[in-house]
Amino acid sequence: MALPFTYLASAALSDVGRRRKNNEDSLVRLPDQGVFCVADGMGGAQGGEIASKAVVDALQVIFAESQDAPFAVTAAAAGRLTARALNRASQWIKVYADERGLTGCGSTAVVLVFDRVTPSRACVLHAGDSRAYLYRAGKLVQLSTDHSVAAAAGLSDEATLPAMFRGVITRAVGLDNTVLLEETPCEVRANDLFFLCSDGLSKMVSDKHLQKVLHKHRAAPLETLAQTLVDEALKAGGEDNVSVVLVRVADTLPQAPTMEIPPQTLALEAPDAPVAVAAPSSDGDSEAPTRETGQTADTAGAASERGGEPTGEKITPPTPFSGDGVTPATSSQAAGGRPPKRGRRFLLLGLIVLALVALLVGVLLFTCPSLIPSF
Repeated sequence: MALPFTYLASAALSDVGRRRKNNEDSLVRLPDQGVFCVADGMGGAQGGEIASKAVVDALQVIFAESQDAPFAVTAAAAGRLTARALNRASQWIKVYADERGLTGCGSTAVVLVFDRVTPSRACVLHAGDSRAYLYRAGKLVQLSTDHSVAAAAGLSDEATLPAMFRGVITRAVGLDNTVLLEETPCEVRANDLFFLCSDGLSKMVSDKHLQKVLHKHRAAPLETLAQTLVDEALKAGGEDNVSVVLVRVADTLPQAPTMEIPPQTLALEAPDAPVAVAAPSSDGDSEAPTRETGQTADTAGAASERGGEPTGEKITPPTPFSGDGVTPATSSQAAGGRPPKRGRRFLLLGLIVLALVALLVGVLLFTCPSLIPSF
């Protein structure tokens, strides 16, 4: 049988950067399943590295070993399986952190899944501020929305925030037993270039400059382009780990539908599939619900298939630092010491966002008293 995603080429690269001792990023490419991911850990060497590795291991394991994996042939079905994997990772990370007394241990995740049946479809699922972009016809578009205090306050540049709020993200894998992912369907066209990255790139290099780089090197091999993007972040200071996954679409897409959709795929896609729906995260996130989907908990122990009651069955965790197909984040750059990421660790979400908004409103009313309505 012909491989389903021969029209996709991909490359990945990760670098520790110029300021850090450890690389807390992890990458995974599963080209035969059309699944790609960047995870950016937080919590230092004993937390962040392990958390991001747990994310990519969970994806690797579920798409290789789950009984549902052969039927994840649509973007929707692959998204359900992705959510199940990230919930499994989230539960494992939380237990790992709690047992060791680690504070703020978790990982962002941005996952791109392609549709085997209809090649013009794909989907991005993410939590945190690792990003997904699309470069098409000379234009760069950010597909994901940062889950951060800066984004919640409507600020494009977090430099205007008080220092304690900078770098604080409002969602992550590992904070609870389940994670609320944002799901963004996207169209796939011939010659598209998708790329995923950690904030070590997006915070060091502006979108405008990224677009120029992609335009200049649009015909370069993907491995060369990945290195060029990483080098741009390093030239800008390399203050964080830098990770990139690139996926280029061929100049011709297969004609759809490429196959009949199996009934098992439809069952996997269905809202009432035998996978429990997670409650919203306790982080108090209050973004518009139109972009959010309640995510699926792993069937092994998170909840019963029907009633939502605990099954009592022991969770089978992902296997950190194992699994073929996983590309560990490796360093090609010597680094000096720097404290671990600060603000991202505490995620005091709802209260911080509300306090920040109240502060901004108070400043606005103080400086512009004419805005206060009269009665």
